[in-house]
Amino acid sequence: MSFRPSTAPPIQDMPPPGGYKKLDFGRYLPSRGPKGWQLWLGSATLIAYGYYQIGVTNTAKIQQKMQERKVRYALAPLLQAEADREYMERELVALLKERELMKDVTDEEGRAWEAGASQFWGGQWMPRRIGHFMRHHDTLKLILLASFL
Repeated sequence: MSFRPSTAPPIQDMPPPGGYKKLDFGRYLPSRGPKGWQLWLGSATLIAYGYYQIGVTNTAKIQQKMQERKVRYALAPLLQAEADREYMERELVALLKERELMKDVTDEEGRAWEAGASQFWGGQWMPRRIGHFMRHHDTLKLILLASFL
């Protein structure tokens, strides 16, 4: 069942004459931290400082690597000379053993076995395990002769 609308005007609450009293919202709300522009400025400063530190660190790492590389380049000839000397000692021992073991062996033409001689027709002497070290075995003959003197 519904009510008939009345012909009286509606009752509505109205503000008091002269309006309500003004409220000072700043007085009642506490400060809630830094302002927006301060946050942006602080963030931008921290990011810029971080990138600066990355650049400084990268520069220091590059310089450190360059120093290590220079040291390696300076030591490489010494290390190679040491490895070559050790190789020549091992090669000399192997040639002396070969000479001792093969002293009674001759080839098809009756020639005596020559220690360290190439068994191939290439003409270029090759080390046993590592690549090109010496081009001729004349140096080995000199070493062998010097070891017997």
